[in-house]
Amino acid sequence: MKTAGLFAGRLIRPKTALVLTLVLFVAFLTVPPLVALIVGALTNNSPIEPLVFSLRPLQESYTRSETYSSLARSVAFSVLVATAVLVVGAFLSWLVERTDSSIRYFTNAFTMIPLMVPAVLLISGWIMLLNPRNGMINQLLIDYLGFDGPVFDIYSFWGMVWVATLQELPLGFLWLWPAFRTMNPVFEEAAVVSGASLLTTLRRVVLPIMRPALLSGWMIFFIYAMGMLAVPLMIGLPSKIFFYSTEIYLVTKRYPADLNLAGAYCLLLLFVTLIGISMYWRWTKRIERFATITGKGFRPRRISLGYWQPVVTSFAVLLLMLLAGLPLLVLMWNAFMPYPQIPSWPSLQQATLENFVEAWNYGPTTRAVTNSIGLGIAAGVISTVFGVVAAWCILRYDTHRRLIEFIDVMATAPIAVPGLIVGVSLVWLYLYIPLPIYGTHWILLIAYVTLHLPYSVRICTAALTQVHREMDEAAEVSGASWLRILMRIIIPLTAQGIIVSILYVTLRSFREYAASIFLTGVGTEVFSVLVLDMWSAGAQNVLAAYASVVALLLGALILAMTWLSSRMGVRL
Repeated sequence: MKTAGLFAGRLIRPKTALVLTLVLFVAFLTVPPLVALIVGALTNNSPIEPLVFSLRPLQESYTRSETYSSLARSVAFSVLVATAVLVVGAFLSWLVERTDSSIRYFTNAFTMIPLMVPAVLLISGWIMLLNPRNGMINQLLIDYLGFDGPVFDIYSFWGMVWVATLQELPLGFLWLWPAFRTMNPVFEEAAVVSGASLLTTLRRVVLPIMRPALLSGWMIFFIYAMGMLAVPLMIGLPSKIFFYSTEIYLVTKRYPADLNLAGAYCLLLLFVTLIGISMYWRWTKRIERFATITGKGFRPRRISLGYWQPVVTSFAVLLLMLLAGLPLLVLMWNAFMPYPQIPSWPSLQQATLENFVEAWNYGPTTRAVTNSIGLGIAAGVISTVFGVVAAWCILRYDTHRRLIEFIDVMATAPIAVPGLIVGVSLVWLYLYIPLPIYGTHWILLIAYVTLHLPYSVRICTAALTQVHREMDEAAEVSGASWLRILMRIIIPLTAQGIIVSILYVTLRSFREYAASIFLTGVGTEVFSVLVLDMWSAGAQNVLAAYASVVALLLGALILAMTWLSSRMGVRL
């Protein structure tokens, strides 16, 4: 008994220490911004003044009829965007990882293109394409097909849904990609042998197995769409379509700025997040039922599409071109033009490299890119390390469940807090705390990890969902410690998801602008803020040239990490 007690102590104490470390890390990242948010909503003064508690922000925000009309509009918008992203993302992930469709050779790069350029540029590209007044597609339809007027209107609710779906599609694809990649095909093969058609196999086998990843993914897409800012500002505001995130932004930009009212608005987003996480826990209560990687000879194979091959591949290529190809082509075209214009032979004669020269000489362009890449990679690695540990604790650690639930909730809650509020709250925090962090790269790194930790946790959790517990149990019977199991079994089998998490957080950090606006300074400039400066200055073509060069650099980074991903994890 004494020996068994010592063994149990040695086994449990390191795990407990790991959980407590994770709790402290998540609490350090999430609690201060959330506390600042709540305090701001319950006070009536700026962060540099002594606190004066008041219910004025809550009363002003929740007694306005505009609040609820914009909230209802945001909910409808978010439901449509989340559903579209889930359907398209699942379809592309299934094509790439589970079939012999040739689309798999270039889908990864195309679905990451929206992450390679800032949201401002993607949205402006679609405005140039679908503007009812002089959009390129509308002009081509009028000039060559004889339409009497514009066919498409980007300045509409459905135009906003389209562009927002494009923005979120990389998350939808990357969220589901690891789960599809590691799903054991024996169930699909059994269905085919039993005479089931391709559609029946998808409906009766694939979708039920993927239910945890699909449900949790939809909830995260919904929450993210609720807090989306760029689309409501650039498309909704000019057309007077106000969303809930628009209300938050406007109260921070008016004079004088009312950060307290913004905090009151954000409390509702936080409440929505907590509801979403509780629903996620209910949907995935018995998560082990959905694991398909077991110790029984797992080997992934691809499904032959047969006569559906050309049809499916053509549709996917067309879809990818519509979602990513056209805006990127518009961006590259305008990089060589002296001013925005429709592609034509006369305009081609005006092509110039002056925009690239101006972009090179426009402020700290080189330093901004270097800072963004370094901070992005650091945030990706840190977030993923803790994401893997958090996923393992959530799915594998059966004790201290209260602490595990706290980790899950607190690591996901920041997704409901707009970046601008995270930026302001960190300014509050580190102006009062005597640490030399404010105005340095460290405060930006803290902001990026705080904002993107939820994505790492969810991506890693989705990947680990497919690894059955019996893999751990077999290793335990063989005498392996929990740390050895984590390093030699869990991490190798979820390596695809780990690389995806690092890459996604790196690219998202690169384009994050809402928090960065409040945290950058001389010497700590980042790409996203510099892009906004160019956009505000009206230098659209210079901005297109600068972004085109940066997109090439990010493309090289994506190719390198994709190659690394192909060398790790489950090999096809």
